[in-house]
Amino acid sequence: MKDWEYNELFDAIKETYEELLDEDRGYRYAIAKLADEFDRLGKIEDFIVDTAIGEIAIGHEKVFVGRIEGITKRLSMFTPQEAEADLTLEEIQDLSKRIKKVLEGLRNAEVDYNSSAE
Repeated sequence: MKDWEYNELFDAIKETYEELLDEDRGYRYAIAKLADEFDRLGKIEDFIVDTAIGEIAIGHEKVFVGRIEGITKRLSMFTPQEAEADLTLEEIQDLSKRIKKVLEGLRNAEVDYNSSAE
């Protein structure tokens, strides 16, 4: 990964999310804004971003249908082999576990069909 360390990117996303929540616009806005701010960082970075955003999203009562579909589609394409040049074995294992947890959480999430991000 070019500009980020593995845990540093997860931490930056979480910190940015918390800052966006402080703007009193709601969690849906904060999640949407995160997706914009951390878009297209690199192939492996994008898997990490989707995983981190997915972890945040499944912690809420509802998840927007478009977010579920997008994250599920992208994370389903992850293969550990493609991350070998960028991540350590431990990071790949951690990311794989987190992806599995996010995909499971999104499958069980209550779907929100309202496209408004507050």
